[in-house]
Amino acid sequence: MKKFTLHTLLGTLLLILSSTTLCSCSDEESFTTAPGATLSFSQDTVSFDTIFSGITSRTERILVYNNNSKGVRIANVKLESGGTSGFLINVDGQNGTSINNVEVLKKDSVFLFVKVNTPASSSMEPTKKTDAVVFTLESGVQQKVILEAVGQNINILRAEVLTNDKTITSDELPYVIYDSLVVAENATLHILEGTKLYFHNGASLIVHGTLKVEGNLGKPVVFRGDRLDNMFDYLPYDRLENQWGGIYLSTTCKGCDINYADIHSGNYGIVCDGNQGHVNITNTIIHNVAGYGLYLLDSQTHVANTQISNTKYDCVSIYGGTADFYHCTLAQFYPWDADCGNALYVSNFIGEEEHLIQSVNFYNCFVTGYANDEVFGNPGDQPFNLHFHHCVLMTDVSDETYFHNCLSESKDSVTYKATNFKQIDTHAYSYDFRLDTLSVARGKGDPSYSSLYSTDMNGVKREDKPDVGCYQYQ
Repeated sequence: MKKFTLHTLLGTLLLILSSTTLCSCSDEESFTTAPGATLSFSQDTVSFDTIFSGITSRTERILVYNNNSKGVRIANVKLESGGTSGFLINVDGQNGTSINNVEVLKKDSVFLFVKVNTPASSSMEPTKKTDAVVFTLESGVQQKVILEAVGQNINILRAEVLTNDKTITSDELPYVIYDSLVVAENATLHILEGTKLYFHNGASLIVHGTLKVEGNLGKPVVFRGDRLDNMFDYLPYDRLENQWGGIYLSTTCKGCDINYADIHSGNYGIVCDGNQGHVNITNTIIHNVAGYGLYLLDSQTHVANTQISNTKYDCVSIYGGTADFYHCTLAQFYPWDADCGNALYVSNFIGEEEHLIQSVNFYNCFVTGYANDEVFGNPGDQPFNLHFHHCVLMTDVSDETYFHNCLSESKDSVTYKATNFKQIDTHAYSYDFRLDTLSVARGKGDPSYSSLYSTDMNGVKREDKPDVGCYQYQ
């Protein structure tokens, strides 16, 4: 009988393993040119939402699958346009408008990455761009992934300082603002109905002079971030906070008039830093910000038919000065942090520094939120000229010094509070603060105050028993 030594046994095992590996490699590297051996794709069409011309889009990722029992060679991958459409591709790590010799092993896949930078043109209207990624297999079979995008020409402002008066209209190309837009002391920025201003991350509107915003019903002036894409399929970046800075009115600001504006998804909404002129805000939404919604320091302010909602800090903070609020909705349903500010905070002090409230009044307002108390005041030992008239408030309204014919929204249930409104969707961060059927705010207003604002911010006529807040139930 032949003896097997340890050396012989190891040699045999190595031979077996080597043979197995060679067979495996040989099998893995077996490719087919059969016409029926085609590829499949995680999506057959790649569609981009509106893309600003000259600014490269996000990157879309497509998986290219080979579900066959043998490998498939792609002789060529190219853009059908030859690269003139603005689309850019990367296949299996290779960039270019035409890429050769890509192998996809059996039951394996490679990545196709697509982005687009649409070329600028003279068109005022959005322009549709199309192209296709053409895969030509070694067998001669061709397959396509369709590419679609809408390009919008824009005006770009970079660290712009306006030293002369400027008017911006919706008849112009949209403005995309980098490194902030500054209005100098002796200048006025006038923004007309339907205009949209897109601010890059960190950019703000800083006003040392005068700001006039003249939107109208159905054509508000929009202040928002410049990201047009989605974080997830159901969640646009435009619904996230901190996409841009906000509107800052400095101590030298000569005045600010805002009518029908939509200010959302910033680091803050409007900060009034002891400005010299009056601040008038009507028919406006300030929503979904990472700081204060409306911050008033020693300001003279009038706010009406306005929604201020979902802020990391207070929806409205008032330190000193004068302010009148008519038919406003302050709704603190901030979704990202339970440790957030109040719907309303009024104080005679910032730290130890006095900023005395001269006169602050709320008429027919709805102040609510998740917390059991959304109204806070800090008079210290100083006079506190703060009054609420015919308001519905998430606080104790028993002190007649401050509360006059007010109703306390006393129920503790978070679900109950949310049912005041048409929609509070904390999954998709989608909110509609119009009143729902059973809202406690219905019919609680005083018509003598409503006579000043006979329609709500959506143009709905207020009734003999008006609802409180900026929306009349419809």
